[in-house]
Amino acid sequence: MRLKKTGRSSWLRAGWVATATGLAVVLPGLSAGSEPTALPSVVVTGSAISDRFDSEDRTPASSMLITGEQIDQARATSIIDVLRAVPGLTADERGGPDGIKIRLRGVDNQRFMGEKPGVAIVIDGVPVFERTGRVNIDLDNIESIRVVKGGASYLYGEDALSGAVIITTKRGARHDGFTVEHDRGSFGYQRSYVKAGGAGERFGGHVQYSHRELDDYYALANSHAKTLAGNLQWFIDDDSDLTLGFEKSDRFRDREGSVVGATRAKVDPRGEFEGRGRTRNFEIDLQRLNLTYSNNFSDTGNLLAVAYQFDDETEFWVAPIRFSGTGVPVGDNEVDRYQHINDYKQQQRGLKLEVRESFGRWGVMGGLEMRRNTFDEISVVKEDYKNSPAPAAPVFLAGDVMSDSFRKERTRAAYIEASLGVSDATTLTTNYRLDRIDLEDEDRMTASQGSKSLRVHSWRVGLDHRLSDRTALYGGVSTGFRTPTLTELAGNPDLEPEHTLTYEIGMRSSVDLLGWRTHLNGSLFHIERRDFILSNVGQYVSTRVGGDIFHDNVGHTVSRGLELALQTEVQHQLGFDVAYTYLHNRFSRYDDYHLALGNAQGGTKVNSLADLTNPLTQVYFQHYNNKGKTVPRSPEHTVNFRTHWHPADGWRLTAELDHRSSSYADEINQEKNPARTLLNLMLSFDRDVRVFGNERSRLRAFVKVDNVTDKRYWLIARGHHDANRDGVYNAEDLSIVPSPGRTWSAGLSLKF
Repeated sequence: MRLKKTGRSSWLRAGWVATATGLAVVLPGLSAGSEPTALPSVVVTGSAISDRFDSEDRTPASSMLITGEQIDQARATSIIDVLRAVPGLTADERGGPDGIKIRLRGVDNQRFMGEKPGVAIVIDGVPVFERTGRVNIDLDNIESIRVVKGGASYLYGEDALSGAVIITTKRGARHDGFTVEHDRGSFGYQRSYVKAGGAGERFGGHVQYSHRELDDYYALANSHAKTLAGNLQWFIDDDSDLTLGFEKSDRFRDREGSVVGATRAKVDPRGEFEGRGRTRNFEIDLQRLNLTYSNNFSDTGNLLAVAYQFDDETEFWVAPIRFSGTGVPVGDNEVDRYQHINDYKQQQRGLKLEVRESFGRWGVMGGLEMRRNTFDEISVVKEDYKNSPAPAAPVFLAGDVMSDSFRKERTRAAYIEASLGVSDATTLTTNYRLDRIDLEDEDRMTASQGSKSLRVHSWRVGLDHRLSDRTALYGGVSTGFRTPTLTELAGNPDLEPEHTLTYEIGMRSSVDLLGWRTHLNGSLFHIERRDFILSNVGQYVSTRVGGDIFHDNVGHTVSRGLELALQTEVQHQLGFDVAYTYLHNRFSRYDDYHLALGNAQGGTKVNSLADLTNPLTQVYFQHYNNKGKTVPRSPEHTVNFRTHWHPADGWRLTAELDHRSSSYADEINQEKNPARTLLNLMLSFDRDVRVFGNERSRLRAFVKVDNVTDKRYWLIARGHHDANRDGVYNAEDLSIVPSPGRTWSAGLSLKF
């Protein structure tokens, strides 16, 4: 499979260098007389419910598993702490421990206001809500994380445009006993955690409680999370079991830490004088229930079924008031003055069934999914305000209902995976999924209703070829999709679903490299994202541009690059991991984008920049064609290097270098987020000790320092309009989350 010629020498050089490097590493590990591994029976590896199967062996796509032990060793305060080592993965970091929006391979990087990320977030087989822009899972309840890259809608359905992050919660015998942990760190960070578990011949499980809180570096940015979670298993017989998983979390988070403009980011990185962000005061109540049945009805056959319910109720303030109801300017020092209180309740219920079996050279898996999502949303004016000081500008009164809607999405899907052992060395895998999605919408303010039914096909074809028992080549073509919402369809019933088409070729190998047993995975990818949906006047642009404003399939992007992941086993008390990504991410079509100069909300529209004489009361929309420009927040190079030194029994010192090259902060490619390189260190101790009599207990302790050199940089920079209303768009209009600088944490854990 060959990628299209791009004419860019950097892309070609990077591809040739990666290929040459991979061959140089792998070829010495291959013996001339090596024989291919025998393949007596093919086993399907894909599953939309469970990650218990061997999901990497003979899989024709790039994936990476992060085990529970690795997660425990990281002692993470944020999920990004354990995901930085995944090549191709980036994250928008908004400040705070749960302010993470995961991206894969640059897909959907131009969106940042809480929309779905183009990545399916799957927890115990359930693709969960990502509406709040966060991964809604308690860090203390993660058993493993698998990142699957490429269009993954063939298994996971909608929004798996560039892959899936599959999270499995804690379960199993390793959670027996009683565990207590406590951590402290910078800016008032505290974490307390207790877990009790046990297992018998017929029953097993655990229950845990965690409490995290943080004053945070940023003004008005405190947060806390209280979570009760657990997993209870009934071993019905030797071949079947029933598992109940539950999690209830009460969370609060305030301001995200953004400031307006590069100058403020430098002189006031905490936002003491900023006062307010776009949103504040989030009260979040999450609840998740899963009931999973598994039956190994033969040596190679398995039945899985999961019924689930996931609830998300969130209330928050949005949009700072600029002018009071009488037209008096409201400064950012009046921190609690916001326009609206938004309240939404989301519920997801569903059922999945999967059956798998092998028939010699064939392996087959078939599944059914039925899901019902409901969204109940209302927005109410918090206090009187105006959008312009002009006397004739309308006044919005406290208690006014701005929007009130109820939406329902019903999904019915069937999917299949078939694997064929073409030879002892080669396995062909095909997937197909058909989704029927029914949308219903009710606007309670206008009593209007709408409905739409969509049928979407997704598929994958891939090949895995064993060069030896330690090296394999793989490649494939896969698809992903996202359907338009009813709100988008109301203005344009001809909208088509967004699609991605991913081409990938790669190699995975286990070789000896300078005396270290090394696991290597390298891949080249090419992604065509087709017909992405935005307003026809541009992303986050006021509808006051004029003319007929509606959502449309406005453009395409092309994302291509290479990924390398290298992990060594410990040798001479030393091991190391490397993850590298080269990403070339461009708009191949995006004709109409309008950037607002002046007051986009309440200003009088003018027809030329020369007529913009008073930006506080006027607005001009400058047109751009973004074809050929780089998709924002897509660094060309990312490198993560970790080395682990074991100086003595039970001791481990980890040093991490994390580099990200510069990236654009806006679609028009005018302002940049500078490059940065960080050094992180962690010293940990892990050994059996005698605490209570002769009983052995497991003692763990750690101290961690992130950003050791106290480098000041921007976590994220976003620009899409003249934020300070001075009639000029520049770096002073960017919404920036500055880094908090050097941080530390330390903790103790005892299991007995």
